[in-house]
Amino acid sequence: MTDRPRFAIVTPSFNTARYIGVAIRSVLEQHYANIDYLVMDGGSTDGTVEILRSLGNQVRWVSQKDEGQADAIKRGFEQTEGDILAWLNSDDFFCSGAFEAVAGYFSTHPDVDVVYGDANYVDADGKVISPCVHVEPYSPKRLFHYSDFIVQPAAFFRRRAYEAVGGVDPKLHWALDYDLWLKLARKFKFAYLPRVLANYRWLGNNKSATGGANRLDEIESLFKGMGMPPPAYIRLERVNQHARDGLDSIARGRIVSAAGHLGGALRNLLSSRRAMASLFSPHTWRIVWVGQVLRRRAESGK
Repeated sequence: MTDRPRFAIVTPSFNTARYIGVAIRSVLEQHYANIDYLVMDGGSTDGTVEILRSLGNQVRWVSQKDEGQADAIKRGFEQTEGDILAWLNSDDFFCSGAFEAVAGYFSTHPDVDVVYGDANYVDADGKVISPCVHVEPYSPKRLFHYSDFIVQPAAFFRRRAYEAVGGVDPKLHWALDYDLWLKLARKFKFAYLPRVLANYRWLGNNKSATGGANRLDEIESLFKGMGMPPPAYIRLERVNQHARDGLDSIARGRIVSAAGHLGGALRNLLSSRRAMASLFSPHTWRIVWVGQVLRRRAESGK
């Protein structure tokens, strides 16, 4: 037996044979002895199951049809034991020493229930593209009113807190992590650990990259359910979306459509004082610049 806190890590997967081996190794090679690790595969047909089978008893895994990522995560946590929870998508991976750093922080800060750190965007080959520049020290005001600045694979939380808020919502597709942070933030203490804990693989077809208006709609719906306006960054993403569509319409000679989109961009900007104020922050423009880099990579297929 050991008094070191036990981690419960769940990896939801579906047809990511190219990357899942790296994700799994990043857990197994943490050199941290107290981990309950479970891969919840959704019935992959691309060789993922063969990779899992080849690992023998190094990893527990299940492969069967599920109702999506959130469903797999929720059921995975129910089948694991451990006081510190996190999920690692099958195309992301942890940094060496992440668990030791997080366990040490939780052990010396018993009042903290959520710890998150920095992360990097990496490409298909695992090479760093950029730091995740939107990560910032914790502020509930910023989380609720400005931005989701927590990178999911770099976030760890106590089981007691996770269960107290009902866990991830299996009905959500794009905003399940943001929804969880918001629920936890109402009742529990967060802390920022200024250390790179994980790598988020930017492939261009990630849910956050391809969600478009549907993703923004889901986030706005979350806030509407709380009786709150959407955070500033959602307004700015709407502005950007309308502006891009407007410029595309101009290039195609569709003047009426262009006017509608540009008017939509202006309405979204003027509807939020926080969004307008954010335009005067260098931090916002750094995030925008990195976003443009990622978008260009996706469009070029790199």
